[in-house]
Amino acid sequence: MAEVVAHYDGSSSTYSEQYDPERIFDLTNEPANLFRLRKVAARMQEVGVNSVFELGIGDGSPLAHMAQLGLRVGGCDISQGMLNVARAQFADKGLDASGIFSGDMQDQASLAEGIASGPYDAVMALGVLPHVRSELDVVRNMSAFINPGGRLFLQFRNSMLSLFSFNRLTLEFITDELLVDVSPAVRDAVVAELEPRLAMNKPPKRTGTADKPGYDEILAKFHNSFELKDLVESEGFGDVRFTWYNFHPAPPMLSSGLGMAFREAAVALEEDTSWRGMFLCSAGVLEATKL
Repeated sequence: MAEVVAHYDGSSSTYSEQYDPERIFDLTNEPANLFRLRKVAARMQEVGVNSVFELGIGDGSPLAHMAQLGLRVGGCDISQGMLNVARAQFADKGLDASGIFSGDMQDQASLAEGIASGPYDAVMALGVLPHVRSELDVVRNMSAFINPGGRLFLQFRNSMLSLFSFNRLTLEFITDELLVDVSPAVRDAVVAELEPRLAMNKPPKRTGTADKPGYDEILAKFHNSFELKDLVESEGFGDVRFTWYNFHPAPPMLSSGLGMAFREAAVALEEDTSWRGMFLCSAGVLEATKL
């Protein structure tokens, strides 16, 4: 996980820009995480959450927002750079940062301090599932923070968008997931047919430096919502629902050509709560209740 820590340490000074409402129509730096935060916070208020623990607090923006809403909060992160920014943000807003500590959501022993401060009404992990080795361990560790009736909020990168992106990710999804049990001869034929039809040079891989590896140079998985639903249900959760965000009104490769028209249409779609989000969004949040 060293490369993941290095990436987020290197991103800590600018990470809060992803929650900046002034950047909603910024063509180069859309604050997609802002839409996620608004939707998760609204859902917590809707169901009456009074306390929440966050695994992977990042720069602290979501947790600080929850604290400002009056919730009792706690959280941890493995990036010291992010923890420093989060504590500074809490101090600037006059919030109590004593419940923030260094901890790894994949290692329950390192989470003992937070578990002991519970139970909480809800536990959330926003932006960290792509970087974990074992999704099962993460769900089990999250479960330790809540009692029956408590809610889990788990964000993931949505693999289904690849069926709408018509690029190299589309081919990877078809061959590696849809056709995983099909014979090599059939898969080879599919690859030969689809490669010329897809934008195989897109999306460009995000690279960085030795000190700050790019997002596509670290462990950064996509997840399938159906498989995640099965996983949490197998661990004693029910009432599963999904919230989708970061909509794409057209395949992502068209965004630069459409410019502001793409962005305006994308922002308008953030109000859509239908099944379309499963295929039009780059990310989603799974919500489930502990039984």
